[in-house]
Amino acid sequence: MGAFYDQIPESLIPWIKEQKVFWVASAPLSAAGTVNVSPKVGTGYDCLTIASTTAVWYVDMTGSGNETISHMREPGNGRLTILFNAFEGPPRILRLFGHASILPRDSAQFNALLPPGDKRRLPGVRAVVWMEVERVGTSCGYAVPFMEFVGERSRLKDHFTPYELSDASYLSTHPPPSPSSSPTQTVAPPSENPKGLAAYWKLKNAESVDGLPGLEAAGFPPEKGAIRKARRGVRVAYGAEAVRRERRGWNGSVVFVWAVVGVVVGWWAGQGGYERVREELVDLAQQVAGAIGSSVA
Repeated sequence: MGAFYDQIPESLIPWIKEQKVFWVASAPLSAAGTVNVSPKVGTGYDCLTIASTTAVWYVDMTGSGNETISHMREPGNGRLTILFNAFEGPPRILRLFGHASILPRDSAQFNALLPPGDKRRLPGVRAVVWMEVERVGTSCGYAVPFMEFVGERSRLKDHFTPYELSDASYLSTHPPPSPSSSPTQTVAPPSENPKGLAAYWKLKNAESVDGLPGLEAAGFPPEKGAIRKARRGVRVAYGAEAVRRERRGWNGSVVFVWAVVGVVVGWWAGQGGYERVREELVDLAQQVAGAIGSSVA
């Protein structure tokens, strides 16, 4: 049955490493904020590493969402829960509770964990999420169904490989001002390349659904044309469709405002407002004409 520990039991580490998928959960500090849960790949992409019995880290791949990054970057936040459960063999659920930090791609800490040539440095990787484990909980998982593993998906790596190639090509003709001579250092995706990773991050990773800053390299506030996830009615961060939704919402607001103005003006005119303004304008015109005539005389 359930048990709690102050660190990851050594006996559970091999089981954790065998899991093909895990989930991460986080939330903003605001009680009105959105709770997020994201699935992550375990063994297939070799994303999760157990650094010690009190620390784990995983490779964060580029995607249209960035809720975990936003919550980890929020000042005073950083709360993270990682969940594993058995789909085969004896039932088990395991949770890691703690606080995490974001190590951006090509930062010194990132490169120390994922140096150039490391097989875990996959196309589209954008950060490492480093978690300090403060509490570990296990529970039965008796109701979790058996699931048969069929295979890994390669689509994410395939999708972002052209972005990586575009950045490499761009850097070959637009070298940075102070290129590094060290083979252990890398150059971040250039923000000027319209077909590279940085352009994608700026479009979709600048903020969370609650309006918190997202990926640091995406900039904040979002640039013009970026997907505004925090706007009411725009909840899906998928390119032009979200932009069209936002534009339709804005146009609807303009129509509503002008409709209200029309109603108010109509009511005002019905109360004799138009006639009063006409009389005042006629009186003003007569005064101006009189003043001009006096000056001429």
